[in-house]
Amino acid sequence: MKNKKLNKFFKYLFYTCFLSFLTFYVAGESGYYEYNQRKKMTFTKEQIEKFEEDVKQGKNIDITEYLENTEQNYQNKLSKTTLKISEGISKYTKKGVELIFTRIGNMIEET
Repeated sequence: MKNKKLNKFFKYLFYTCFLSFLTFYVAGESGYYEYNQRKKMTFTKEQIEKFEEDVKQGKNIDITEYLENTEQNYQNKLSKTTLKISEGISKYTKKGVELIFTRIGNMIEET
């Protein structure tokens, strides 16, 4: 009876890790991260006009003066820790899935 509960627990844990891995993988492959990074670097209309005016006046131009940082940093110790844990889980889940599929591939090749 105890063995069944343990097997059920590990099966649930595996499915949870696998689902987490798939979620992170799809988010990475779909370009979600790149989209957010590109969105940070866009110019607003006012910034473009200011840039063009400075060019006309021949001022020294530094691109950082025209970029608007609208992102708020909400990180604290807890969020940084959970991010590290999440990245660790993702790393080991990926290794586990790769190992499983490698073994499945080896079993198929043997038959």
